[in-house]
Amino acid sequence: AVCYRCGTAIEPLPSKQWFIGVDKKLEKLGGQSLKERALAVVRKKEIGFIPQRFEKRYVDWMENLHDWCISRQIWFGHRIPVWYRINKNGTAKISKEIEKEIYVGMQPPQDIENWRQDEDVLDTWFSSGMWTFSTLGWPNNFKKNKKTGDLAQFHPTQVLETGYDILTLWVSRMIMMTVFALNEIPFEKVYLHGLVLDKFGKKMSKSKGNGIDPIDTANIFGADAVRLALLIGSSPGNDVRISQEKIASFRNLVTKIWNIYRYASQNSESFKLRDKILVENIQSSADHWIVSRLQKIIKNTSQSLKEFKFSLAGEKLQSFTWNELADWYLEIHKVEKNDKVLGYILNVLLKLWHPFIPFVTEKIWQDLYTGKRILMIEKWPEVKEKLINQKAEKEFQELQDIIVKIRNLRTNYHITPGIIMKAYGGKIKNKKIIEKLARVKIENEKKIKGIVVATKNINLELDIKSQIDIEKEKEILKKEIVNLMQLIKKNELLSKNKNFLSSAPQEVIEQNKIKTQEYKEKKELKKELLKDLK
Repeated sequence: AVCYRCGTAIEPLPSKQWFIGVDKKLEKLGGQSLKERALAVVRKKEIGFIPQRFEKRYVDWMENLHDWCISRQIWFGHRIPVWYRINKNGTAKISKEIEKEIYVGMQPPQDIENWRQDEDVLDTWFSSGMWTFSTLGWPNNFKKNKKTGDLAQFHPTQVLETGYDILTLWVSRMIMMTVFALNEIPFEKVYLHGLVLDKFGKKMSKSKGNGIDPIDTANIFGADAVRLALLIGSSPGNDVRISQEKIASFRNLVTKIWNIYRYASQNSESFKLRDKILVENIQSSADHWIVSRLQKIIKNTSQSLKEFKFSLAGEKLQSFTWNELADWYLEIHKVEKNDKVLGYILNVLLKLWHPFIPFVTEKIWQDLYTGKRILMIEKWPEVKEKLINQKAEKEFQELQDIIVKIRNLRTNYHITPGIIMKAYGGKIKNKKIIEKLARVKIENEKKIKGIVVATKNINLELDIKSQIDIEKEKEILKKEIVNLMQLIKKNELLSKNKNFLSSAPQEVIEQNKIKTQEYKEKKELKKELLKDLK
């Protein structure tokens, strides 16, 4: 064997080592061994694992555990607390009466000049296995089996979060060490995250040079963006890929939250955060919708965090913040300007985001409260069931549908975004919102036959003819339909080719099927557009 660092041949050198006897029955543990007690607390569900499948790995490891060698021949670490009585010539005495010539204890022997301490240091996992209690004042805060001070206040803890790769190396040792030293569990739950890999799914390595320095990355993109990139898209027990591109995308989300704050604070001198919202302050359809949606996000986020579904909570919050608040409500707020509702929404949203992005949310909070309140110690938001309004959500969904349909039609017919189109319809609810967000001017009297855009309760005819060259647009659509038909035919032939099916990777075959379906959907859309022009 050759040392992987220096290339030197490794020569075995048998030497005396210290071990932990994991099968030895201990009076301190009621006649159980370390192994038995460490298994018992898990089997009795005093300690749970997230995800639960890792309980089997832990049990398998503990059931097959041999005596644990804790001697390490390295320079750094805790010196093994063992002293040997020395002879006049300075060598250690080792005889049959070994208990008289070896001293083990937390304090050195009184006649220290007659003793020599073992040169080995403790195994790293032995030292770190004491982490849960040694950091809280043990042994000084543990006298006569009674905890005092920080040890009484904070031990055992509720949750340990660590990587699944050190479940056996560290978690199992912490459990053994704590049940022995304190006769109690170190923690109630163990949340095991996966390994952080590079964007290609490879383990980060200094030698490969594919690692990402979190400090340097935080200086570029911000610490909150790095946190989100590690959190969203990952699940307990599964590896997560990370890249600068992914971190940059979450910087955009953090920037979006910052821009929401800037819009709100700069839009009105009287704007302020609000802990509560009165029913009479909720006025329009958009107000009722956003307040109702917020209550559901509070409920969803709280439940997801309780169930350790951190990624799911972040994804739902991201969707609400970007797709519902920024893309829809803020655009409507520019018309309606209800600062009381927006102040309440932003107050709650900062609290929900704070566990995920603590730095930016705390900065915004303190700016708006001029440093008089600290977000980190604010009370977690509670769901107000009376503010959940299913009818308002349904009505607003219809409003969104009609606006999206008009936007899609404008895009498909290549109508310049800045142009305000004429539309004809009767008395329509939320007329100003539709006009603002869909870039149309709604008139009551019908002057020309147009393309109908409708939902269950809203019916509009759009004046397309005055905005586009009908005949030219028909020709464009016909060419696009022919091109799509050719692509569909090509892909369908490929999917029937035996050589392709036998040699191509499965993901390529699946991608071909997906593309074919996309082409078919586009073809049907183009046909509908052509039919409308006719």
